[in-house]
Amino acid sequence: MISRFLAAGLLTLTPLLALADDAPAGRYQLQPVEGGVVRLDTATGEMTLCKADAGKLACTPSASTATATTPGADDLAALKARVDALERQMASGSKASDLPTDAEVDRSLSIMEKFMRRFMGIAKDLDQQNQGSNALPQKT
Repeated sequence: MISRFLAAGLLTLTPLLALADDAPAGRYQLQPVEGGVVRLDTATGEMTLCKADAGKLACTPSASTATATTPGADDLAALKARVDALERQMASGSKASDLPTDAEVDRSLSIMEKFMRRFMGIAKDLDQQNQGSNALPQKT
């Protein structure tokens, strides 16, 4: 009796396997195994065992992939809290920005200007020393 059931199931699944071979490489891959067919989701790695049951194909995810791909209540609560915080921030009109303030930009430019003036002063002093001694610059 069981062998007839398996034979009927495999006959039911045979067209699916033929379609899987003819289909371009997509998201799902089917692989026959003892007792049914394993469907692999190439995007998530989830494996599902499909069996023929009363003339219909019934698929159930494996225990290891079901827990790995299904977010838990804690994960969903944390995501909901983050979304709520972002929505409050957007509603208040404040914006999260890593850009410096005008005062910080002015201070930075002042420091750069001081640095460049000192550097140019040193370069002029060296140039005057070289011209005063009439020494030719060392070029290689």
